Amino acid sequence: MPTIKPVTELQRNAAALIREAMQTKEPIYLTKNGSSAVVLLDAEEYDRQVSAYHELWKERVRLLYELGEAQQKAGMVYTLEEVDAALREKWGDDAF
Repeated sequence: MPTIKPVTELQRNAAALIREAMQTKEPIYLTKNGSSAVVLLDAEEYDRQVSAYHELWKERVRLLYELGEAQQKAGMVYTLEEVDAALREKWGDDAF
């Protein structure tokens, strides 16, 4: 469960908050006037999460590329004009 504290806590006790973030590897949400303002997160954990996100994104692109190739081999390829005509037929010219 993430920790939520006012941003003034960072001003008063930055060292303790940094230590907590590094030990728990959990985000610390800092609020200003009751709304989320910033998130304090251990740098290694941040790097790990960004790396995991990029790996998932690359996998998604690979799968979409494979799907496109399979559809092309199956003859499920349409010209831009065919797609445009189909969309205009379904949604009308005003949608474009």
